[in-house]
Amino acid sequence: MKKAVKLKLFSVLLILLAPLTVLFLFLGMLSGDSEISASDKAFAYYVDHWTTDDPYTHNLLAHRYGITALQLDGFLDSTGIKYDKSRINGTKLLEWEKKSGLDVRAIVAIAQMESSLGTAGVATQKGANMFGYGAFDGAESNATNYSDEIAVVGLTNVTIIQNQNETFKRQDDKAKLHAQGKLDTSKDGGVYFTATDDTGKKRAEVMAKLDEWIDAHGGTPKAPVSANGNGTTELNVPAGFTLSKPMSTAGYTSATYPYGQCTWFVFNRAKQFGISFSPYMGNGGDWKYQSGYEVTNTPKAYSALCFSPGQAGADSTYGHIAFVEQVRSDGSVLISESNAQGLGVVSYRVFDKVTASQFSYVIGK
Repeated sequence: MKKAVKLKLFSVLLILLAPLTVLFLFLGMLSGDSEISASDKAFAYYVDHWTTDDPYTHNLLAHRYGITALQLDGFLDSTGIKYDKSRINGTKLLEWEKKSGLDVRAIVAIAQMESSLGTAGVATQKGANMFGYGAFDGAESNATNYSDEIAVVGLTNVTIIQNQNETFKRQDDKAKLHAQGKLDTSKDGGVYFTATDDTGKKRAEVMAKLDEWIDAHGGTPKAPVSANGNGTTELNVPAGFTLSKPMSTAGYTSATYPYGQCTWFVFNRAKQFGISFSPYMGNGGDWKYQSGYEVTNTPKAYSALCFSPGQAGADSTYGHIAFVEQVRSDGSVLISESNAQGLGVVSYRVFDKVTASQFSYVIGK
């Protein structure tokens, strides 16, 4: 099998301690930051096809709504690979998607490109997984310590989320930076694989083929609209609103605010406008209580919208924080926020004038 999971020594340690890492991540979500309420790790944020224009730049934590086990089984059979149907099948794949939060199409792509659906390399050894999880350079047999199900959950939580490898393009870009000795792991997280042969692009191509198969075999229902309290969450800027500066989280620091959380996003987004907030503002609902900052109920562009606990769908204990992108002449407000639809996923909401006046806006410096 290809050595797709090729990490630096520090990443090796992360993988060996994966169960504890996942636990700490979970506890951190509960106590370290504030987010829009979600049921659990199994929540889905749905898209019709991709979060962007193609699978290569698609966020791997988003799902295509309504994929069936029958469609997945049909695609697996179409590959011509003599795989073990009791080991990987449509039903199991959808269960793995639910438990991990990883797009089922990505799960298939990784399994196919890593080990030909479990039929090649270390994946054939007893106890090993088909995703290359834990298969380090020079120690591939370490993959035998992780079953398929444990591996896909660990792969999502550690290798993709914690190490900030949410798209296949990002994984390819980081592999190339690693090869050049230019990857800043303290800021950008560890690499997924070190191969520079466009491994991620090849996986994205498998995702595209699976998506096309689904279209040709019944398609899927329209993804439901996701609503969080007041306002409807959208992945793209809603019609009638604009961004003053392009949205890009590349280069965002996570020194004091955990990667992907609402506080991480607002702190960094504000900096893109030359606006500063303290790196120690606390949970999202705490920002309006910090000394030295003007707080108003009048919406202001480029301010931080501070949701009290439970307000407009915010966490009932920790609240939430968002960034005001635009205030229109009619008083309606466009906000951007992270982790309303998944860790590190930026989405948008609009509030009318009356609703917007109910919130607290923290003015940065």
